[in-house]
Amino acid sequence: MPAWTSAWWFYALLSAACFGMQYVLLEVLFRKMEFAASYTFLTLANALVLAGIMFALYPEQNWTQLWQGWSVAGLLGVYVLCGSGAYLFNALAIRDKDATHASLLEITYPAFIILLTALFLHRIHLNLLGFLGAALIIGGAALVLYSQGEPHAPASHLAQLPPQQSQQQQP
Repeated sequence: MPAWTSAWWFYALLSAACFGMQYVLLEVLFRKMEFAASYTFLTLANALVLAGIMFALYPEQNWTQLWQGWSVAGLLGVYVLCGSGAYLFNALAIRDKDATHASLLEITYPAFIILLTALFLHRIHLNLLGFLGAALIIGGAALVLYSQGEPHAPASHLAQLPPQQSQQQQP
């Protein structure tokens, strides 16, 4: 089957669209609500929705494989810690700056995947063009950081969101 007919790229694009919408919604929510309560609720809700979807799609799950040994338990634990950190640090970046800038820096994660895959799995999944694409991603992130020194005005007054109210001002 040709690569362009595989479903993986469709799933990846849907994921990107969902992340994009999620980041914009986080920016708006963090300006309307207190960070900890809103993010805690969203994290729990995401986990419950995903668990429900997985149980609906795969009702016959073999959970015993999760307890094969300490190596599997360790991998699961590190995954949960890294995943939690990734989502939390991204949410903090959105809260402290905005969804656009946070996502443009967060998009450098493929460079970390390349590095960590080479370091821990001793594999390289890219050819020269793939590395060129990775360099463009890193270069784009560097431009985003560099642009922070330049004053820039919003495209319109609609781009301005009201700042988050402090805890003392809320009833």
